[in-house]
Amino acid sequence: MEVAGRHLAQALADHHRWFVDALIGLSQTSERRWFAHVVLGRLLLIYDLQVAGFLGAGDRWYLHSHLSQQAATQTEATFFKGFLQPLCHQGLGLPEVERPRSLTAKIGDVPYLGSQPFGVHPLEQHYPQLDLPDEPIERFLGWLAEQPLSQDALSGRAHGIDLELLAGAYEYLMTAQTDKATVSTADTLQEIGRRTLDAHILKALRNPSPSVVALAAITDDKSVDALLAALDSETCRQLLTTVLPTLSVLDPACGSGRYLVMIFERLQAIYQACWHCAQASTSAELQAWGRSLGPTQIAAEWQLAEQILTQNLYGVDLQPEAVSITQLQLWLRLLSTATQVDDLRPLPDLDFNITTGNALMGFIRVDTASFDKIVPKRSRPADSQDPALQGNLLQPLTAASYRDTLTEQKIRVEHYQAQTRAMGSEGGLPEYVQTAFLRDRIDEVNRAVQLKLNRLLWETLSYKLGIWAKEAHPSGKTRKRLLQIADVEALKPFHWGFFFNPVIQQRGGFDIVLTAAPTGTLRPQANAFYHQHQALFEQHNIALAEFRRSRRQLLRQHADLAEHWRAYTRGIACLRDFVRRSDSYQLTAAATQRSIALKLLFAQRCLALTKPDGIPPYIQ
Repeated sequence: MEVAGRHLAQALADHHRWFVDALIGLSQTSERRWFAHVVLGRLLLIYDLQVAGFLGAGDRWYLHSHLSQQAATQTEATFFKGFLQPLCHQGLGLPEVERPRSLTAKIGDVPYLGSQPFGVHPLEQHYPQLDLPDEPIERFLGWLAEQPLSQDALSGRAHGIDLELLAGAYEYLMTAQTDKATVSTADTLQEIGRRTLDAHILKALRNPSPSVVALAAITDDKSVDALLAALDSETCRQLLTTVLPTLSVLDPACGSGRYLVMIFERLQAIYQACWHCAQASTSAELQAWGRSLGPTQIAAEWQLAEQILTQNLYGVDLQPEAVSITQLQLWLRLLSTATQVDDLRPLPDLDFNITTGNALMGFIRVDTASFDKIVPKRSRPADSQDPALQGNLLQPLTAASYRDTLTEQKIRVEHYQAQTRAMGSEGGLPEYVQTAFLRDRIDEVNRAVQLKLNRLLWETLSYKLGIWAKEAHPSGKTRKRLLQIADVEALKPFHWGFFFNPVIQQRGGFDIVLTAAPTGTLRPQANAFYHQHQALFEQHNIALAEFRRSRRQLLRQHADLAEHWRAYTRGIACLRDFVRRSDSYQLTAAATQRSIALKLLFAQRCLALTKPDGIPPYIQ
């Protein structure tokens, strides 16, 4: 499995690079890398549907056939523009009755899977000229056709690529970017699951809330596997009513999503055992729960899988491409529960649970009373027009308290939900249109609150902690200036207390936090910087080894690289000053005087995100 995973990872890396090089309309390397993963993910999802016989009345060569047809029409439009984008945006992303007739005739019979992940991507919206030539897509589809199909042992459902193999390949691919490439073995994943999810479940059954009776059968040497093998009605009822509904599992550096996928599969097995127990039980409560999931096990599996994805799993990563890969793998797991096209439902929006941000920077909890009392250390001159003046706390954007900000967000979302429900009851808008409007409204509120919280964070850094912006120049000298809000925004802080408010504020934190923390120390890394700007380095014909050997000289020669390097080192310096001075981290005096291990920072962050009575965080 490990060798096969490495081979698959190399193939995916090659195709991703070809997509990055061929993309038209995107200049920034980070955007090209991100969107290349988005397109690869869409193709993998569609190919999986194709192999299962869910497209074009069972056409198992659906994409390949339409690629050949698009080329035969001899139009100027690429397959990406002429077929793939319409298939995603107006085909899979729209109900059949809403699709243009001309498109229906072109794409044939395809299911409606919702706007995630087939809707218009932010990069597609910002860059309508974005395009991709046929050659890399043709090469990728040809490679997919050569891969052996996998078969689900229980349902017999065919898959385009073995999902476990794909998970290992993506893990290898993502870890190779900055650290030593790894592929977790099945035994390793099983042990992690035992120490986290299984430990939490057994603890919750042994020590339930005061209103629930502890189960005498749950002993210290009991395993979850043994529990499920002999599952009784009372244990099943407690799992379904008190343990699983509020379970929250977080990976704050989700990377390829390997750990979240493992937790997902483990929860699937637990829910399936509960479903079988409910079918055989005489308990009216369990029977009602089983009936609520649908008449068949397949219908129940989809609903339970969707519930796990939207209510139990949370992930954050600094790289948007990592978030895209994690979401892709979870969607593939959900699709794997369907054995026929009628089993399919719209895919859930995972952006609210699996999202982008800097796990080490941002507010977890805010002491609103003390925070609202912060006053400037010095008065701002009346005629001053300097927007970067440190200690400026009186901007209208930050006049409201953090609590008021959360209340504002809640009221605006509830108001818009009521508005769309009213329109829907009058038949004014189809359900999917209401959902799109609601999503836009939530995004608008989130952006406004993110802006406020970033400004509050800037005030904390610049005024309370006295942090300046420091820039390393090619000469080797470091210059500093006043910190600006743009410097804070460039760090992509993730404000846990707002975005995951129900878990952080209402439940006190996550039940389980596990992650494979980045290795190395908090300092500029040549490998990481090269990876971020690889396309630019390749334009200058600079290899990684050469950059590591002659960095200063190369930065003097290339102004564009020097500018990116200054921004990169400025962010590292700001984050380093923050973790040394903020009470969010408890570093020893010795640790503040030398390079700070990233694993230490993630360990402290994970502990702060875990509820007081939760399972100790697992840090690989």
